[in-house]
Amino acid sequence: MNKKQMMIAAGAVVIIGIGGTAYALRSPKLELKTTKVNVEYGTTYTPKLKDIVKNYKDFNKDDLEIINKIPNEKDKTYPAVGKYTITVKYKKKSLKQSVIVKDTKAPEFVLPANMELIQGTGFNTFDYDSLKSLLNIRDFSEVSIEIDTSKIDINTPGQYDLNVTVKDKYNNETKKTGKVTVIAKPVISNNEEVVHETVKNKDGTTSVKTKVQKKQSSNTNRSSNSSSSNNNNKSSSGSNNSSSNSSSGSNKGSMTYEDDPKYHWEGDHSYGDGAEINGEDFDKLTGGDWKNWNY
Repeated sequence: MNKKQMMIAAGAVVIIGIGGTAYALRSPKLELKTTKVNVEYGTTYTPKLKDIVKNYKDFNKDDLEIINKIPNEKDKTYPAVGKYTITVKYKKKSLKQSVIVKDTKAPEFVLPANMELIQGTGFNTFDYDSLKSLLNIRDFSEVSIEIDTSKIDINTPGQYDLNVTVKDKYNNETKKTGKVTVIAKPVISNNEEVVHETVKNKDGTTSVKTKVQKKQSSNTNRSSNSSSSNNNNKSSSGSNNSSSNSSSGSNKGSMTYEDDPKYHWEGDHSYGDGAEINGEDFDKLTGGDWKNWNY
């Protein structure tokens, strides 16, 4: 190889080296903006490469790939609480990002400015589902309701403080204090029942009024109480499922959310104290008190 050929070969090597260096410099380095992401439970999370990869605009988008292994919770549009992994690939290199789904938000609920309770009965006239609806609880997790009645003398008419705590399964809790008015016990006949009405006050708050009204017809009662009893069974067992959460109820003191175990209904026959009787005799036994029925 003469001197001229050697110079040409050396020049080619230099050019190739420069070209390779330039290509290496132009080829972006795969880096993630963060290796860990925290997501609030109840949030729909859809990771995108432009939000994850550093200098995303420098990449050939056809060479980038994201592998998302974050399934949604059953029957939900968001993932369950837990830890997940996202993988980002660029050519032969891959990086992982951890996604931590947490429930950090406390339940939200509305406590009426005042609630009327009947002397001697207290919250016994509320079933759990009506109480949950009354408080308008909003949370994505299972919640429990604790009602502190220690400052209420249910046997003496008057106004008292009521403390309510709603806590979810991840120990996020909200506490509120309202007022309870114990009203004198009215006379209730066999064909009457106690009902609670939510009314709106002039200042925009709500109050719960208690009154006595005639019972609905037997057929309607059977249907409505069937739904009520089924819901009560859920609450007394500790959970109540809905589209966004499930709940359980508890009450400080002697009051609990339990169905009367003495009577229940199966098919065309009712049972009292273990003895089979027909529906007509059942009415006589209970005095027409359909609250004692479990369907």
